[in-house]
This record gives sequence, structure tokens and C-alpha cells, in this order.
Amino acid sequence: MAFCSHCGLSLGEDAQFCVACGNKAAQAVGAAVGSVVDVPAIASPTWHVTFATGQAGGPFTEDEIRAKIARQEIKITDAVAVHGSSVWVPITQSPFAKYVLTQASVDRMASSTCPQCGGLMTVVLRRSSTSKGFFIVGLLTIWMFGFGIIFLILGYITGRNPVPRYECPRCKYKAR
Repeated sequence: MAFCSHCGLSLGEDAQFCVACGNKAAQAVGAAVGSVVDVPAIASPTWHVTFATGQAGGPFTEDEIRAKIARQEIKITDAVAVHGSSVWVPITQSPFAKYVLTQASVDRMASSTCPQCGGLMTVVLRRSSTSKGFFIVGLLTIWMFGFGIIFLILGYITGRNPVPRYECPRCKYKAR
């Protein structure tokens, strides 16, 4: 039976390289029947990281990678490779994907909460004050002068595309 000397993955009999880390496979040593064989403990692999900025770092242990993800030093756009391998994998397709995706969800949720009261922000479509002014002038002048219809049309035209804003319904905080 063949196994990877680096990560310990068991491989097929004729495998020459590990499919997980790319290292050369080693053949198992036979032992006499009934004898005890000491198998050395397999060290967990270390990882290198290449950041979206072009910088690289490592080798890091799995715990160090998880800590860097929690501190947002490693993001969803970065890639990792097992130490000794030349195969770079996006972090979203690595064993660390669940940690990165969880952190991305937390970041997304944090960006949609109010910084003042912690309530959920909502998207509010606000018309410009110019369009509101045209409507008011149009309503006031339509009966007196008869040309208020022009102001109503201008109010409609300027208010067709309202501006979306994030606002907190609790404390009325407005994100700019």
C-alpha cells in the first residue's frame, strides 16, 4: 500500500504522487505477522498563502491560518498551497473554505447594521427635494394661475429616479 510521506493520505498501489499535496508517494514497509510496527505520528501540513495584493507568506500551521482568517488578514480572494507543493488553490476551495465563508457572512451582516444602535439598516428610496418642491409649487399654482401643470411635470421628471440610501428605522441614522 502506498501513502503520502508528507500528509499521510493513503493512495492506490500504483500511485507515484499524492493527489492532495503533490508530494511523492512512499511504499509501506512490510512487517512480520504478529509483530508490532511503530508508525511515526504524521505532522499536520503547513501552508503558504498568496494574497490578492501579490504578496506571499508562510509556512503557517492550520491554527495560524484560522487565526489569520478570524483577524481578516486572509480574505476570500487569497489562495493557499501545502508546503512543498506548487499547486495553488483558491482559499474557497481549500480545507479553510468554511472559515472564510463564515467570516465573509459575518462581514456582510456587520455592514448592514446601524453603527449607532445596532439595528438593521434598510434601503429607503428618497426623492430629491427639488422634485418635492416642484410638486408643491405645482399644486399651489394649478388653481391660481393655471400653469401649475408645468411644475407638476417637472416634479415628476426630476423625481423619476429616486436615490437609494441606507437608513436605520430605529434611530434614523443615515449612511452617506
